[in-house]
Amino acid sequence: MFRLLFLVALVPAIAVADVNFRACPDGSPTPTSLAVNNCTESSCILSADQPLYALASGIVSTVESNTATAYIVVRLDDVEVDYQVPEEHVDACREGIVGGCPVIPGIPFNYAVANDNLTIPSGGFQVEIEFGLEGDGGVKIGCVRFDAYIQ
Repeated sequence: MFRLLFLVALVPAIAVADVNFRACPDGSPTPTSLAVNNCTESSCILSADQPLYALASGIVSTVESNTATAYIVVRLDDVEVDYQVPEEHVDACREGIVGGCPVIPGIPFNYAVANDNLTIPSGGFQVEIEFGLEGDGGVKIGCVRFDAYIQ
């Protein structure tokens, strides 16, 4: 929990600006802002084997949920690339949602990602990254997409 609180304090300091992001096409709740390290409003560069810190703020779910499961989808030229969320980050109630669960409809919450070693292939390519949270029964309680360059 201390690490999560430290991250929440650190993300605004290391992010130059909020990242340009898009809502997911299924209409899932979207944050009001997204900050990612090594990203600015118009540019996001992520490096293999380097830390990834992100904070999605102001997500407002339309449903109550006692659980939250994190997922990440990486798309390269519209092809989904298999990406496994590290086991310790899958339960977003325990590691990610600031203040934990339950998620209450209409009450904004923040979701923080602290991955000390981003395990992705390097190689100089553009991707679309989708971060999402699924609640009770697989209902999406939050989702966001943004573009990044992987170096």
